[in-house]
Amino acid sequence: MIKFSSLAASVVLFLLTGCNQSDESVNTDYSMLKRSTVKDSPLSNVSNHDFSHYVKNGIRLRLIDQRFTIALAEAASTSGQSNSSNFSTTNVHEIGVDEADRIKYDGEYLYQVNQPTFQSDANNINNDIRILKTDTVNATVEQVGKIVNESSDVLVSDIFLRTETQQLISQKNTQYYSWDTALVESDWSWNNGKVEIQIYDIQTPEAPLEQWKIEIEGNLEGSRRVGNMLYLVTRYVPNNGSINYSATSDEEKIANEKIILNTPISDLLPHYQTNDGAIRSLVQAQDCLIAEAQDENEGFADIITFSAIDLDAQQVLSATCLNANVQGIYSSASGFYIGGSEISSWFDFSSFTAIHKFDISAGSIEYKASTSLPGTLGWSDSSFRMSENQGDLRIVTSYRNSNFSFEHRLSILRDDGSNQLQLVSTLPNETNPAAIGKPGEDIFAVRFTENRAYIVTFQQVDPLYVIDLSQAESPMIAGELEIPGFSRYLHPLSDDWLLGIGNEVINGRTEGVKVELFDLRDMSNPLVKNKLVFGENNSYTEASFDLRSISLLEIDQQQIRLAFPIEVAEKQTSSSFGQWKEGGLFLFGINSDNNNETTLSFAGKMSVETVNQNQSYPLNSGMGRSKLHDNAIFYLRGNQFYSTLWGNWESLNGPF
Repeated sequence: MIKFSSLAASVVLFLLTGCNQSDESVNTDYSMLKRSTVKDSPLSNVSNHDFSHYVKNGIRLRLIDQRFTIALAEAASTSGQSNSSNFSTTNVHEIGVDEADRIKYDGEYLYQVNQPTFQSDANNINNDIRILKTDTVNATVEQVGKIVNESSDVLVSDIFLRTETQQLISQKNTQYYSWDTALVESDWSWNNGKVEIQIYDIQTPEAPLEQWKIEIEGNLEGSRRVGNMLYLVTRYVPNNGSINYSATSDEEKIANEKIILNTPISDLLPHYQTNDGAIRSLVQAQDCLIAEAQDENEGFADIITFSAIDLDAQQVLSATCLNANVQGIYSSASGFYIGGSEISSWFDFSSFTAIHKFDISAGSIEYKASTSLPGTLGWSDSSFRMSENQGDLRIVTSYRNSNFSFEHRLSILRDDGSNQLQLVSTLPNETNPAAIGKPGEDIFAVRFTENRAYIVTFQQVDPLYVIDLSQAESPMIAGELEIPGFSRYLHPLSDDWLLGIGNEVINGRTEGVKVELFDLRDMSNPLVKNKLVFGENNSYTEASFDLRSISLLEIDQQQIRLAFPIEVAEKQTSSSFGQWKEGGLFLFGINSDNNNETTLSFAGKMSVETVNQNQSYPLNSGMGRSKLHDNAIFYLRGNQFYSTLWGNWESLNGPF
């Protein structure tokens, strides 16, 4: 619990000011206030008064400076997917932790979210959920049903599918726009947001029936489903419509401060409503957490809320909130880990990341422990930098040393029952001092398995590090491989074989999309078994940044089929930049023999868009998805399906 000293002259007297005080006694000098920074301390519940203090300080800061920002990255654990059915499912980070996507498949019906953002049909498409029945013998689909979204401002983003209960769960979110959502965003774009979760009975897919709905104030940052539990991460920025954010005169500023003083904390926390019933508080101030080391003149308006929804009972089981800067969230089947790094210090060798653990093993959400580590979670998807195994958190952070050169560190943390995550070991260490990455190299990809970590760093070449984590107290670099180019996505096929997807690099210039098969049978001497390169400069694949665009289907113990979209570009001359040529779904075979020899081969492509006199760029690239079912292939590009049978690449069915 935070202890407050006498604050006779401090700005925090704002909260002690009575509503009947004169204008002269209302302090509108906010010069002492500062944005909350990431703290090297555990989290703590505080009283209503104290929590209100920090939230209201955050509102005051927004009145004087609109540049306060927060980055929040959806995340999950990093164990490879396995699928034993005869059709592919969503490619997720961790087995047993389902992730929402714009397409789901149950082996007979496809459920697909229409996104009115693709250029070819943006003027005549609605944000509905299409239901299509598949014919896997002939590789065709037919729309048989639809769930209509009648709202224009709260759009369906993605869906979950519970095949065991024949339920479809849709997620809707208020739409907001920014120049680049991959960059840090201003909290001003998050005002008045709303999240809607709807559960539909799809026992008769042609006629889905709504069972239950919940609306939550805020904006959806991430979600995961573990069994019958749906876990939501939302962000709420309190906004009193009576506040004048353009106030300049003393009278206007005093009026604003009186509004802030007299607003109860319950009005500054998110609410929810089920089935259009009574509006209820999602959390109480006593449910919320702040860092114990919080400075009394700091403030942060954003409320990060974690909600556990029981899909069977159709109710909010528990919720907690956090008033702090958050950068990344990682979820395993038993817990959430939250990481926060100071954005302003990403290039500061004194930067650090705070890590907080929340337990979800019992369905509820319970804060457990915290710690801090040198460095940050990097500039790209932080989810791949964290992984839980047997209760230990393995995490990779990066920072710049006093020479402003990158240094990378792997840490293993353990919850010992106290409120501190204890450091079990690090890499590099005294016994294994070799650095992760060469001088100047940043991390481009990380992937964990049960007893290993794979890390790709890059500047001009692509070092792949194989790290042995079998002894948690003594991690070590077991092997290293240097090749041109880099991988952005790593997918463990087994302990012996690793798949990498990224780009080739020639003479320092990024070239075509590269797919590589790494041979790890000798962990100390990793090798490239074979690689395939598609296109030239400016070629790209969304598989580099969205693992859900990748489909894998295990045909038998010796054959895996792989599919993901590629946009191919070619250069007119050797020195020119590549120009887009075609886009579509590229398919591969990964085949093993009885001696565990494995090869990667290109099987064919479903080329859906090609350059012509009327089209010089792709109209519907991005958010491409595919499902493989026996020999049938269903490819979603834009809002339309194309299909064919394996090997019959020249004969495409669709669009559907």
